Amino acid sequence: MATASLEEYFRTTFRDKLFVKMPEREEDHLTAATRLLEKRREMNEVEQALNAQKEEFELKMESLQQRREELERKEYQLKSSLLKFDKFLKENDSKRARALKKATAEQEQGKLKTREIEILAKKVAQLTSSLERQHQRLEKLSVYHQFLDRVLESAEEVSWMGNAVLSTGTKKIISKSM
Repeated sequence: MATASLEEYFRTTFRDKLFVKMPEREEDHLTAATRLLEKRREMNEVEQALNAQKEEFELKMESLQQRREELERKEYQLKSSLLKFDKFLKENDSKRARALKKATAEQEQGKLKTREIEILAKKVAQLTSSLERQHQRLEKLSVYHQFLDRVLESAEEVSWMGNAVLSTGTKKIISKSM
C-alpha cells in the first residue's frame, strides 16, 4: 500500500513539475544530434529533480522514523511512570489501611484503659472511704488505749490487783466497743 502511494506520488510529481514543455520550435531545422542533446539535457534535469525529490523523501522518512522512535521512547517512559505510580498508590493504600487498623486498635485500647481507670478510681474511692472509717474508729478506740495505758501505770503501783482486774476490764471494754 505504501509502495503504491509512493509510486503515485512520484508519477504525479513527475508529471506536474518535471515535465516542462519546451517552447515549440521548428524541429525541422534541428539536427538529430541537437535533438539528442536536448533530450539528454531534459533527461538530466528530470533525473536531478527526481534525485532531489528522493533525497527530500528520504529526509522526511528519516525524520518520521526519528519521531516514531522518540514516541516509542516516550511511550515506554510513560508506561514505566504509570507502573511506578500504580505501585505507589497500592503501597499508599496498604499503608493507609494499616494506619486505620492501628488507629482503631489504639482507640479500643484507649477505651479499655479508660474503663480500667474508672474501675480503679472507684476502688481507690472505696479504699479511701474505708481508710477514713478506720481512722475514725481508731480515734474512737484510742480513748480505750489511753485508758489501758493509765491502768497499766496504776497497776504497777497496785500490784496486788494483778492480772484478774486487768483481764476483766479488758474484756468489758472490748465487748462494749463491738
